[in-house]
Amino acid sequence: MVALSLASLVLLLATAGALAVTGDLTQPAGTAGCVSEGGSGGTCADGHALFRPLGLAVSPDGKSVYVASSDSDAVARFARNPTTGAISQPAGTASCISETGTGPCADGHGLRFPNSVAVSADGKSVYVASSVSEAVARLNRNPTTGAISQPAGTAGCISHTGSGPCADGHALGGATGLAVSPDGKSIYVASHFSNAVARLNRDTTTGAISQPAGAAGCISDNGGPCADGNGVYEPFSVAVSPDGKSVYVASSVLFGDGQTGAVVRFIRNTTTGSISQPAGAAGCISERGTDCADGHGLDYPQDVTVSPDGRNVYVASFGDAVARLNRNTTTGAITQPAGTAGCISQTGVGPCAGGHALDGSRGVAVSADGKSVYIASFNSDAVARLNRNTTTGAITQPVGSAGCVSQTGAGPCADGHGLDGPQWVALSPDGKNVYVASYLSNAVARFNRAP
Repeated sequence: MVALSLASLVLLLATAGALAVTGDLTQPAGTAGCVSEGGSGGTCADGHALFRPLGLAVSPDGKSVYVASSDSDAVARFARNPTTGAISQPAGTASCISETGTGPCADGHGLRFPNSVAVSADGKSVYVASSVSEAVARLNRNPTTGAISQPAGTAGCISHTGSGPCADGHALGGATGLAVSPDGKSIYVASHFSNAVARLNRDTTTGAISQPAGAAGCISDNGGPCADGNGVYEPFSVAVSPDGKSVYVASSVLFGDGQTGAVVRFIRNTTTGSISQPAGAAGCISERGTDCADGHGLDYPQDVTVSPDGRNVYVASFGDAVARLNRNTTTGAITQPAGTAGCISQTGVGPCAGGHALDGSRGVAVSADGKSVYIASFNSDAVARLNRNTTTGAITQPVGSAGCVSQTGAGPCADGHGLDGPQWVALSPDGKNVYVASYLSNAVARFNRAP
């Protein structure tokens, strides 16, 4: 009987191991699975400054999660347990910084309608792109505790007109997305209403930011006072390659050319941080190819990311797709595989491979091991999971519930909660957890990931 029991235990453990496929997502039950504004009637843990979250970032040390909450005009802070992945929000003003200090939050500025948040690689700074403030706010971060504070006055932000009160900048109208370069020297901002990508210099010791004057400080679709670019129309997000040589931007609409979206490529000077755009088709890939290379699965791109190995660029397109681009690791040039190899969409149109839970794809992230791609799908109320071939960069979606988790289990997905209107997705550096900012749930959802 003892031998039989041991054999059964071994079989059970082997079966469990077999089921734990790399990249699999499971959501802890009840309040352990999400934190929301007011706790959502007990479905999630009770949090605050979480009205309409749009952006989310995990610190490089894995100790903190920061959330840009648009309707709270705030950045919320969570402490993360590096062992379990659980998140908890400190009490009172330690939990958030808001435009007016309500929430209850510490009082800040340059934080009206924050859209995205990023943490510097050294863990000393947190930066926020705020569309209504037309600003980039700077927060100092305690690398030991994760606590954040904002420098007073103009040291705390740069805005399009200097209001806030912020330092005076340009090409920051409708700042929606931002990224910090891996070397910590530069910040790049996707400015939706300026039709531009703005460049800021960052002091690697203090975290202070400043913008170069004139054309050195930005590239826009129509120049003045920026350098003249191509395809930079209503950009939503920006990403810097791990080698620091390239900057990529997701531009949502190109009205003048009758197009519906593009991925724009810039060459980055790794010494100065300056950016320049290759001419013509080398500078962008768009849905219809006018003035850009011809692509597909790029209807209204919302988010762009680069794989950790630098070989691929992935794009979440609100037109129900995820596009895959191959990247030349020497030059940064991007090309898209033909047909179904180039994208996965909700219905297989594009022409893309058929997928599910990709309706209104909004955010995209790649795991540190390069084996998984995750998508926050707004209209599907879901987070979708794709497997990535670490050699080729090809993506495929597991069938059925293995391929997604949704608010109601529809899709067909595994059943989850705190997932109404997901906007953003981020992974912990150790690859153990996936976190999702859910706009309509006013929540941050937490998932455990099989490494």
